[in-house]
Amino acid sequence: MPMIRIQTSIAIDEEKQDGLMNTLSSAVAELLGKPESYMMIILEPETIMMMSGTAEAAALVEVRSVGSISEEESKNLSGKISEILGQEIAVGAGRIYLNFQGVPGTMWGFDGRTFG
Repeated sequence: MPMIRIQTSIAIDEEKQDGLMNTLSSAVAELLGKPESYMMIILEPETIMMMSGTAEAAALVEVRSVGSISEEESKNLSGKISEILGQEIAVGAGRIYLNFQGVPGTMWGFDGRTFG
């Protein structure tokens, strides 16, 4: 039920993609207290983007989860996701926008039904 979409201007080889997605999946599931078996990661490398008037390495990260995402969770997620992206693909924290959204269970479908 948590979903992370990462759009980045960085080219990422397949081996590094798998490592990045695995690291993010386990970290975000743990920080949100959700089962990793429901995690979805969408990675869109080599996205054309500009931030702060330059085309230097950048990323946009969207995190959605059934229920609410608390202020504390969003702060922890922001720090951890930025740290992981810095280590794994060398995008600095000052070049990453993050967006967090809690979604009511009735508005999130899976396996032919909803979570609400």
